Amino acid sequence: MDYKGSKYFGYGYQTWIFPDSKPRFALLGIFGQAIFVDPELKLVMVHTAVAKTPSDPDMWIELDELWRGVVAYYGSW
Repeated sequence: MDYKGSKYFGYGYQTWIFPDSKPRFALLGIFGQAIFVDPELKLVMVHTAVAKTPSDPDMWIELDELWRGVVAYYGSW
């Protein structure tokens, strides 16, 4: 399937699903508020910062790298 270059399966039920064999999902606000959930690791990360502009791409890139680093530290991505 083509997800137009996205690392994520897509949106549904207020949740973005990650395209992995492991169940992971995130709830994302337009100004950078975010919740990441990895049920297998019993890991929840909450990001409460607010971006200056809606959907600031640099902020999302940094947040994605942080999430992946924490998950890799405690388990495997």
